[in-house]
Amino acid sequence: MKKKFSLIIKIVLNIFFLSLIMTYSFADDQPGCELVAKKLKEIKYEVVPQDIYENFGFLFGEKLDVKKREWSFKKIDNYFVVGKILDPILASEIKSGYKVIKLNGKQFDFNEDQQNIISNAETAEFQFQSNKGEIIEKSLKRYDYYTHTPKIDIKSINFNKIDTKNGNVEFNLEFDVSSNYTAEYHEELWNALQGSLIFKTEDGDYSYYVCDYSDEEFSKIKIPKPFHGFKILNLSKSNKNLALDNSFKLTPYAKVLNNDDEYLMVEEFVGGFYSMKNKFNLKTFPFDRQTISIKIIDDFQRIPNKIITESGLTYLAMDQIIKNNDIPGWNTVSFEFNNFQYQDSYAMKDDFSDGIELSLVIERKHSYYLYKVILPIILILSVCWLVVWIDPKELEARLTVTIVCLLSLIAYNFVIDSELPKLEYLTVLDWIILTSYVYAVIPNILSVVSFRVQKNNKLLSDKIEIISTRYGALSYLLIIFLIILVNANLNVENSTAIISWMTGF
Repeated sequence: MKKKFSLIIKIVLNIFFLSLIMTYSFADDQPGCELVAKKLKEIKYEVVPQDIYENFGFLFGEKLDVKKREWSFKKIDNYFVVGKILDPILASEIKSGYKVIKLNGKQFDFNEDQQNIISNAETAEFQFQSNKGEIIEKSLKRYDYYTHTPKIDIKSINFNKIDTKNGNVEFNLEFDVSSNYTAEYHEELWNALQGSLIFKTEDGDYSYYVCDYSDEEFSKIKIPKPFHGFKILNLSKSNKNLALDNSFKLTPYAKVLNNDDEYLMVEEFVGGFYSMKNKFNLKTFPFDRQTISIKIIDDFQRIPNKIITESGLTYLAMDQIIKNNDIPGWNTVSFEFNNFQYQDSYAMKDDFSDGIELSLVIERKHSYYLYKVILPIILILSVCWLVVWIDPKELEARLTVTIVCLLSLIAYNFVIDSELPKLEYLTVLDWIILTSYVYAVIPNILSVVSFRVQKNNKLLSDKIEIISTRYGALSYLLIIFLIILVNANLNVENSTAIISWMTGF
């Protein structure tokens, strides 16, 4: 009986070990994301993809035309502008956004001859113009620049609060950063994907997996994270409890899958709640237009080792965000992506980090201030100036009306104080209220003067009354119009559409 029992145990153990051997032997033949992770762990591929740029140390600024779905060069005042800067020495003098005025002494308009110079010449003479109007002439040589160029793709932005009083913006941001590993330059990585991420089906065709990994799982794979070293500037708070867990996705593109190019796209998904400092120009408040600036830099490497670019898809996403117009109290007008160079206080002279800026232009919804502040103030002043129709002898009645109106105006200071910081300049609404104070005081003075003059000079008293009734309220409305007109012309870019037409005067 014992012999029979021991024989059964041996058979069971043999079957168990045989199944382990078979599982191990056929594991490499079973495609799946687990197998992909296993193979990538084995090679520990820690190389980042690089692009080669052969140029004079800078790229021309580009943007995507959302309607045409085409990329085009940026222009300012009909001049082409500098985009990414690859040469760290050049970055100390030339910045992204500078205008390219001349090439080899001729007006730069990107004609065929100038394109040949940019594509083939070893040296070239450029003339740039800074944002302040300064002319800079540079003799530049052509070099090869090797750089890692991860792409940012913004998925959504939801603004919870725009606090102009404290200069703060609260928003939820979701985006991904991707790196592309081409088969030509990353052969070891590409070979590891064959039979796992890209595999042959039973009918002889090729298929593929799109693999998703958590942050913990991807960390074991050892492929560099696309978002590594990135930083959002001017954050006052980042709520970790509301932040999304970073996730990663691997997507293969290959000719056997009917794609034109062969590369592995590695995407890192990032998102969370952020509170950020933002500069506001409130001179035309409440008819103001503001720019929310979200800046992302690479705080790990310096140019030209890494530059950040935006994808075409992020233009399409931002276009939809603009159309949805869901910012409380504001209308979204436009957006723009700009390049910039960043240098902290600890950096060496020629050490610059690359950065990308999303500028979102918004206009304040002014109806509240127009109907609940400005219009009531005008009505109060209208009532105040009705006293000029009362007989000058009724001094007490006149002063009762004018003083009550003056006290009513003071109450509006509390409305404005709750919306604005303590500014060193006057806003449009401040000017309107200040003018209203003056025009609320004038009827008081006129009432006293008319009362006193009437006793000795009835003719002069009547003349004062006639001028007051004709031009008092009218001059007030004219001054209000001039206040808005002057501020609109002095702050053209900061004025909403309702008063921007005044800049044509």
